[in-house]
Amino acid sequence: MSITPIAKREIVGIHVKDIEWIIALWFAIHGGDPAPEHLSPAQAATAAAGLIRAAAVHLNPAMAKAVTAALRE
Repeated sequence: MSITPIAKREIVGIHVKDIEWIIALWFAIHGGDPAPEHLSPAQAATAAAGLIRAAAVHLNPAMAKAVTAALRE
C-alpha cells in the first residue's frame, strides 16, 4: 500500500491570540463554564496557598523565601 502525498498549504491566522481568544477557544472546546465547586473557607485557603507557593518558585530566591514565610504567618 502506498501513500500519495497531498499538496501542502500555508495556514494563515485571522485572529489575534489574546486572552479573549484563548477563553473563547476553551469554551468552544469544553462546552462552557463548569458548575462552580463549593469549597469551604478552609479548602479555599489551602488551595490559594498552594497556588501562591507554586507561583513563588518562579521568583528570585529571596522573594520566594519571603512569600513562603508570609504564608506561614
